[in-house]
Amino acid sequence: MTKLDVLQVFAQVNGFVKPDYVRARLRPAPDRRSLYSYLGRLKGQGLLDRNPNSRRGHLTYRLTERGRARIEYLRRTLQRHP
Repeated sequence: MTKLDVLQVFAQVNGFVKPDYVRARLRPAPDRRSLYSYLGRLKGQGLLDRNPNSRRGHLTYRLTERGRARIEYLRRTLQRHP
C-alpha cells in the first residue's frame, strides 16, 4: 500500500468515503487499524478532509485539492524514476 494507491481510491470516488471502502479496494488489504491510523496522518498532512458530521462508527474522508496535487506529484515522480 502506497500513498498514491490510497489517494487514488479517493480520487476515483470524488466524495466522502468510509475507510472500509478504501480498505476493500487496496491489494493486499491492509490491517484495519493501520489504515485508520494512516488516514488520520493523511488528514494531518492536509491531503484528506474528514466529514465534520462524522460520529463514532461513521467516519468518512474525502480528497482535498492538496491531495489531488500530491497525486499528480507522485505520478510525475514515478514516471521519472520507475
